[in-house]
Amino acid sequence: QLYNTYSISKDPENNATAGTNNILYDPTVRSELISSWEAGTELRFFNNRLGFDFAWYKSNAHRQLLNLPMDPLSGYGSRKINAGNIQNQGIELMINARPVETKDFAWNILANISKNKNTIVELTDNVTLYELGGYDNLKVYATAGGAYGEIYGTKFRRVTDENSPHYGKLIVDGNGLPLGTTESEKVGDQQADVLIGLTNSFQYKGFSFSFLIDARIGGEIFSATNLYLQSAGTAGVTAPNGKREEFVVEGVYLDNNQQYQVNTTQVTPQQYWERVTTATGNLGISEANIYNATNIRLRNVQLNYDFDRSLLAKTPFTRLRMGVSVNNALMLKSHLKGVDPESVFAIGTNAVGFENTAPPTSRTYLFNVTFGF
Repeated sequence: QLYNTYSISKDPENNATAGTNNILYDPTVRSELISSWEAGTELRFFNNRLGFDFAWYKSNAHRQLLNLPMDPLSGYGSRKINAGNIQNQGIELMINARPVETKDFAWNILANISKNKNTIVELTDNVTLYELGGYDNLKVYATAGGAYGEIYGTKFRRVTDENSPHYGKLIVDGNGLPLGTTESEKVGDQQADVLIGLTNSFQYKGFSFSFLIDARIGGEIFSATNLYLQSAGTAGVTAPNGKREEFVVEGVYLDNNQQYQVNTTQVTPQQYWERVTTATGNLGISEANIYNATNIRLRNVQLNYDFDRSLLAKTPFTRLRMGVSVNNALMLKSHLKGVDPESVFAIGTNAVGFENTAPPTSRTYLFNVTFGF
């Protein structure tokens, strides 16, 4: 949602309504309006051993509350207005199955698949780009006509003339080092294409065991952690195969006649990464550290044992269960070179498409004993 929590107070001098965080409040602002539609079906087969639960939904949030920046000399940092039409549309599918069921043993499978598309239908007539978060030359925006959470930064300069035989190639300078763009451009999108969860659970007499694997497929994230490692020369990519040999950046340069020529100048890894990490600001060429946010992990593992009631007959208990579980157990696949794609820069923002030296997400172990009387 495009809104911030705030408190308001009256300014007796100018009868304006001001937020405690320097927000000018317009008394004509109204609450947001959400309209939604949903349709679905639920199917069960083979005495409930196979089931499907499908839902399609669409919701539009109108009159979103936005904070538009103001000149600080006005006494306010921003003003609160109604604007926007944000649309969420997607599908959710849940499949449950019990492939094996005997007197002492049962195996159950539960799969969840969801896909959501969040679109900014409109903001205002005067605002087409609204900043959700970011720092230095890396920003995450809600863009009118685009997606919620598009990542903007700088890119490697490339040949843009479609008629050129070098179209799309990197442009380097006279020293053979890549150049970056000066204007902010879209370099990624924080939204995932699809989310998948798969739970397998097994019961054998008093024992129960289950594990959950979940996957986030698609989306991008900017990693400042990798950038800092590259800048310091401690990232693995700065020494391929453990060596720091000179190499030629594959690209072209402009000669004195303003014609593109194939680059043949060798550079050292240190020269290359110093350029990439500083060329267009403190965060360097943003495109170099945009990563696929796809990740698959073993999210949860549980093992429990329920004591048979006959063993509790001479006790005051009617039930006794002991168990152990692990959350965030294991990363199975990630493209972020050691950084968790679920790491975020800050929790007070809707922008999650970037991280900056974020600490690893934690693994937790739980031991539990349940008594019933």
